Amino acid sequence: MQHPSPEAFAHAHPASLWTGEVKVLFLDSLSQRGNVRLACRAVGLSAETAYRQRRRDPLFARAWAAAIVLARRVGEQVLADRAIDGVEEEVWFRGELVGTRRRYDSRLLLAHLARLDRAADEMAEQDAERFDELLALTAGEDMPGDYAAPGEDPLPDRDAFVEQAIDDARDAMLDRLGFQLDLDGEIEDEEEEIAFDCEWGEEHGRVLHAADGQWHGWLHRAHTRVDAILGCGVSALALSTVSTVSTPAGGPAT
Repeated sequence: MQHPSPEAFAHAHPASLWTGEVKVLFLDSLSQRGNVRLACRAVGLSAETAYRQRRRDPLFARAWAAAIVLARRVGEQVLADRAIDGVEEEVWFRGELVGTRRRYDSRLLLAHLARLDRAADEMAEQDAERFDELLALTAGEDMPGDYAAPGEDPLPDRDAFVEQAIDDARDAMLDRLGFQLDLDGEIEDEEEEIAFDCEWGEEHGRVLHAADGQWHGWLHRAHTRVDAILGCGVSALALSTVSTVSTPAGGPAT
């Protein structure tokens, strides 16, 4: 049986090649240059499939927007450097290099920054501060605990994460004790409320400490995973991708 080549498979099933690791490499490149085609070239996939993946994957689209913000910051720094130092150019005369000159012209870079500005929004500005965490989620790193329920922000900050952990623990204790609650979720009986406050006072500190440890442990895992992907680079991932697409479901490659 003749199996399709990796190139034919990629053309027919482009989404299958946009793994979490490939997305991270693409987004990292995009955050440095702000150029989709260059970022696609870095991972060996087409811009057409990148835009299609962005339409279908909200988290990928969110990280894409944050990458554009970071690219703009890089562009601002380049612009500042060129404004101060200029750009050195070679001077040729009759086919020979006769010297260099320094030119001060940032019009093209300003136009590029204006384009990036149009793509930025407030959420993207905030997400840019936590870009590595977004990359980790894009790569498939799960949040600790049960935070990322459907409809909730998949990337909470530390305070939101700890607050939910405390609320969940409090609700669990109320369920265990079986106290009657009013419409506002408060304990109806005054004596039961006092008893609960005493027990919850001890439990609250333990839950807070545990949740804070979970959060920082996740940050460490997230950053470690992103560092491993970016350190691996495209070449190793390309070998893995070729191996995968060369042996489609239905039997070993022959």
